[in-house]
Amino acid sequence: PNNTWGTALKDVARMIKADVGLRTASVPYGGWDHHENFGGPTDTGSTFAGRLSGLAQGLAAFAADLGTDLDRVTTMTFTEFGRPLKENGSGGLDHGHGYVCLMLGGGVNGGKVHGTWPGLAPANLSNKQDLAVTTDYRSVISEVLTTRMGVSSTTPVFPGFTPAAVGVMRSV
Repeated sequence: PNNTWGTALKDVARMIKADVGLRTASVPYGGWDHHENFGGPTDTGSTFAGRLSGLAQGLAAFAADLGTDLDRVTTMTFTEFGRPLKENGSGGLDHGHGYVCLMLGGGVNGGKVHGTWPGLAPANLSNKQDLAVTTDYRSVISEVLTTRMGVSSTTPVFPGFTPAAVGVMRSV
C-alpha cells in the first residue's frame, strides 16, 4: 500500500533482500480501536473491514516483494487484545480478552487454525462476553524463537513461563 505501513514493509523487505544481518523487525499497524461503528462502510481504512483490507494488502505485497527470500523470513502479526462478542451501545466493540496471530513465511505450519476452539456457549465464555483464551501468545513466540532463530531457551525472554507446544512451526 502507498502509505506509512507499506513503506515500512518495503524498507524491511529491502534490508532482508540485501542480507545485511537483520534478525528482527517490528512494523506497527495501528488504528484498530473501534469502540464505535464497528460494522461501518468498508471503503475507508478507518473501519475494521478497511483495516483488515489494508493489513491483507500489506502482507501480500511484502510476501510478493520478498519472493523466494520469504522462505528465510517468518512474519507474525499479533493483536494486543481481543474484542467481546457483543456490540456496545455505540455499535462498536470494547476491549476484551484473547488475541489473534497471523503468520506467513518460511517454516510456518500454515493453512490451518491452531489452538483449541472453546465454542460460543455462554458457559464457555470468559466474563460472560469474551472468547476464552486457549493459547498463550508467549508459547507462539517461543516456538518461533526456538525453531527459526535457534534460541535454546526462552526463559530469559519470558521468565517463569514454560511454553506449551503449539505446532505453528515445522522443522526447517
